[in-house]
Amino acid sequence: MGDLKDDLTKQMKNGLPSSGDAELLRLMLAGDGDAFEQLYQRWQSPLYRFVLRMSGSETMAEDVMQEVFLTLMRDGRQYSGRGSFAAYILAIARHLTWRRLRRERWFVRLEIEDEPGPDDSTAAVIAVDLEDPLARLTHDEIVKAVRRAVLGLPIHYREVVLLCYLHELSYAEAAEVIGCELSTVRSRLHRARALLAERLDDLKSADAQGGNLNLARCLA
Repeated sequence: MGDLKDDLTKQMKNGLPSSGDAELLRLMLAGDGDAFEQLYQRWQSPLYRFVLRMSGSETMAEDVMQEVFLTLMRDGRQYSGRGSFAAYILAIARHLTWRRLRRERWFVRLEIEDEPGPDDSTAAVIAVDLEDPLARLTHDEIVKAVRRAVLGLPIHYREVVLLCYLHELSYAEAAEVIGCELSTVRSRLHRARALLAERLDDLKSADAQGGNLNLARCLA
């Protein structure tokens, strides 16, 4: 198991596991406690961040993250191995999050209206100079503003942003998680970027300060 663990560590990309998870799941279901520990260590942070950015609730993020692992232990044999493990486990997290949000309707934040927005190109990259202490404050404010803007998106737009930017899933994987057509992911992501660009329009002046901070990093 030590060699497998070292191999998996090398495969980490931007905090999101990429391969080897199916083998860990198989070993975990066979009763290997080390495999469960490794799978938990690899996925607790990505799952927590996904639910937190979906709901805005640390309590819900912690609860759903734990429930995902309970679901894996109970129903993990349903994973066929044909699709990506990332899509499989995030689909579980998405299902549980939606269920909690429906049950706790009092918590769901007001969503921005679905109105026509400007071109979506401005939402992809926001730049700041992280070497300047004063700009560091600007950086922190931008991160908070981006997170608020994403949380304020209608939930079907919010989830495609998180899946495609935060977790860097392909459009096909995102469609698998959501259970929709590939074209639906494309159109929702296009609309989400336009809405974010509209919300973050007053931050575009930061582009002149140098350095790069992308949307995924803001959401991490």
